[in-house]
Amino acid sequence: MPIFAQRMLLIQSAVLLALAVPEPRLCREQEPNNQAAEQQPANTVAGQALEPPPPVPEVTLVPTLPTVTVRRDRPNFNVQMVNASLLPRDKEGIWVLDFAFKPLRIRTVEIPGKGRRTIHYLYYKVVNHPGKGPAKPRMFVPQFIMVNEKGEKFEDQVISQAIPLIQNREDPTIPVRGAVDIMGNIPPSTKEGVDDAVFGAAVWDKWDLKADRFSIYVRGLSDGYKEIPNPKGGKPIVRYKTLRIDFIRRGDERQVNEKEIELNDPPYEWVYW
Repeated sequence: MPIFAQRMLLIQSAVLLALAVPEPRLCREQEPNNQAAEQQPANTVAGQALEPPPPVPEVTLVPTLPTVTVRRDRPNFNVQMVNASLLPRDKEGIWVLDFAFKPLRIRTVEIPGKGRRTIHYLYYKVVNHPGKGPAKPRMFVPQFIMVNEKGEKFEDQVISQAIPLIQNREDPTIPVRGAVDIMGNIPPSTKEGVDDAVFGAAVWDKWDLKADRFSIYVRGLSDGYKEIPNPKGGKPIVRYKTLRIDFIRRGDERQVNEKEIELNDPPYEWVYW
């Protein structure tokens, strides 16, 4: 099952769990016909106090992601910041999360049942800046898809063994989240001079090593969308506001080296995809 489908299944399961929680019932004793019963308090039976009903448990549909406080003037070597400003074609009132990333990197990982594999990963940071809108949590369910020159798609995967290695390489002091535990609500960052950020890594085991040019599409950074007419008729096609990151690779598939992977110029573009 594709990882994005797994993510949405987790969200749907949480919703079903919430619907399964019983609502408190109001129990009302029938009014007795004799006068003695009418004088008895409503919360007693035969002179004994009734136990109060158990409290209804709180159900959290999605978790709130813990954030890491980082200074905005902190040196960001080799980090690409993304402009999250709204575009003229965006609908009024949509939100966009701040996003920053490092160029694509490569790591060798020991995967149970597969042995030593060369994986590609994208290390990134997400911040929920309220901007002009209300300061409220935003749900983050990201989807990372690599698309090569032939239009073939490679979705990021769950490779838990890679996450500690990526964290140790990038910054051992900052927790890194993988494909599954990155899903949740990101609290608003409202402090002056610092960002309350969430750090993650998208990881690929399957990759087109022959691709000279490719893009990584990042969904989940905005609630923006638009509908376009379906050329085949019927329901319109929905396109979502998506960040497209463009790369150039100089080299061949025989010697894979991350130094051969460069950002294109311009490095990214917001598209509806």
